[in-house]
Amino acid sequence: MSTNEPDTNQPEEVSNKRKGGIVEGGDSEDSSKKRSRLKNQSGTSRFPLSDSDSNESKIFNDAIHGTITVTGLCVKIIDCPQFQRLRYLKQLGGVYFVYPGAAHNRFEHSIGTYYLAGKFARILKQKHPEQFEEGDIECIEIAGLCHDLGHGPFSHVFDKMFIPRVRTDIKWKHEDASVKMLEHLRQANDQVMKAFEEFDTDGTRLELIKDLILGGKETEHVKDELVQQKRKKRFLYEIVANAQTGIDVDKWDYFARDCHMLGIKNNFDHDRYMELARIIDVEGEGPRICARDKEENNLYDMFHTRLTLHRRAYHHEVTRGVELMIVDALVKANATVRILGQNRYRKISECIEDMEAYSKLNDSILQLVELPITLGTSPQETDSGTLEAREIIGRIWKRDLYKCVGQYNLSAADPFTQDDIPGIKEEILHAEKETTFDGEQFDIILKSFDYGQKKDDPITKVWFYNKSNPEKAFTQPEEQKSWMLPKRFQEREIAIYSKKKEFEEDIAKRFRLWSNARKEKFPEIKEQMTQMPEASNQ
Repeated sequence: MSTNEPDTNQPEEVSNKRKGGIVEGGDSEDSSKKRSRLKNQSGTSRFPLSDSDSNESKIFNDAIHGTITVTGLCVKIIDCPQFQRLRYLKQLGGVYFVYPGAAHNRFEHSIGTYYLAGKFARILKQKHPEQFEEGDIECIEIAGLCHDLGHGPFSHVFDKMFIPRVRTDIKWKHEDASVKMLEHLRQANDQVMKAFEEFDTDGTRLELIKDLILGGKETEHVKDELVQQKRKKRFLYEIVANAQTGIDVDKWDYFARDCHMLGIKNNFDHDRYMELARIIDVEGEGPRICARDKEENNLYDMFHTRLTLHRRAYHHEVTRGVELMIVDALVKANATVRILGQNRYRKISECIEDMEAYSKLNDSILQLVELPITLGTSPQETDSGTLEAREIIGRIWKRDLYKCVGQYNLSAADPFTQDDIPGIKEEILHAEKETTFDGEQFDIILKSFDYGQKKDDPITKVWFYNKSNPEKAFTQPEEQKSWMLPKRFQEREIAIYSKKKEFEEDIAKRFRLWSNARKEKFPEIKEQMTQMPEASNQ
């Protein structure tokens, strides 16, 4: 790739300052005309924006959505160190070590999610203005912008692999950290605090934003009766993070963005879905976002795209090998590396409790551990764990990677879970009397490929409407589903990785003995076998 080529992975950022109705670098223009022009550019919120303000606007030339204009409170959030940190968090973690194009970060994904959240909310408001209150759309946009503030180094590698290994005492998700980081961002930046006070006079909107990030789950962050009242508007919680069906703007952006950067076809048309969506009052559930009945195949394309990304990228066998090495390096460095937080230094694993320290934690941790930088410790404190971490990181750069030496597809009857892995490792170690390796020389991972709802058909939870009766919601009858759909929507497999070349053959042999015995114990029933659907771009 030519070094003279422009970097199109990052959105182009342009700042325009309003001074007396004049845009710097442009012609004088009436305030009302400018407000209309900005809205037409992006369809995003203009709050807060008044004639007396000297607000900044930012224009992002995004590779996926084109021109995105951001103003007001959201600009102030973007211009904070806690948000700018997202520039240094790879969207796809270890996938970048397999797909060179996967260099995009959480920064541009967050701005893309903000854009889609605002666009979708405005389409719904245009159809159903009575369902929206003042400030609802702005809350949705801010939630979309800030939903990934809590991601750690290499994204899901941190929250799904590293933290469970070193913090067995807690159950922690990045969404929880996003809420804490938003509060820290607000407290640490006067301009954001002031803008929030103007936008949210009684604190209810901030609580709603936090609740939207968490997907509307019952949490400690829901404190006010007014927020509880908003919970009756179920549709608000189906835009940014839809825990019910998995159909939300967060996924639409990363499906489109990941496919674009990976060179994989994306067959889902989120623009069509948004234009045809309606809000309908569902008996016993309140107002819900409902899809047009003829969008069923479009939604199956969306879920099939998800499956394709998991198979070809997120769970690629080399990707998972690299990620296991990153986790091993972080685990070994955890005892020595210290990051300054609020009044004291923290281990890597302790940063999740201290947002000041967490805001300094990003993908660069690998380079900082590998290089002779002390990170709050003295050179004399460099122990064997740090040296081993540096050795592992050096192997990544040399492509001396952990190797997948065996895979086994679990039958539908096999109850295997993540908690079974330690016991399975012991079974493999003792499959024969003599062994040349120990449990530190191999790792076992459980992979799951599905349509987003594990073993269930995801469409069963989607509400639809018909053109002839657009005010009545219904779920798709079983007898009307296509006969070409799979009977099973989930496939799980176990993969075993050898950490050193000299043990690969022996580990592979032991794994074959174990997997053959497992097949006899949990055989695949013939009725369970089914053909997966062909790609829908034929």
